[in-house]
Amino acid sequence: MFAKVISLFNQAGGVGKTTLTQNLGYQLKEKNYKVLLIDLDPQASLTCFMGIEPYDLETTIYDSLITSGSSIQLPLINCYGVDLVPSNLRLAASEQKLTFELQRELRLKDVIEPYLEDYDYILIDCPPSLTMLL
Repeated sequence: MFAKVISLFNQAGGVGKTTLTQNLGYQLKEKNYKVLLIDLDPQASLTCFMGIEPYDLETTIYDSLITSGSSIQLPLINCYGVDLVPSNLRLAASEQKLTFELQRELRLKDVIEPYLEDYDYILIDCPPSLTMLL
């Protein structure tokens, strides 16, 4: 069975998207679901909330999004029983980097697709603005 993919999105900042993403992930884990959290916000709040220092990371969701072809892999970090794909400020450069790429609007789908059978739920903490990645 494929994972249910849920994006938590609101164009306003500070409305609790990240807190909801984290807590929903933990609650689903407590119900014995396998959960993947994806931090798609360059502010990396979810990454920080999960106890990871974003500036120390060598690979993040940014690297997966700008990599093309079949070699795409997500940098997974297990945090308290849920897997996290972390973010950091480099993600802000992804839009500029992908501006002239064909089918850039499908990049996130392509990155997530290989993991759909590995998880019950994939929760995406979105940035507080519309981007070409959403």
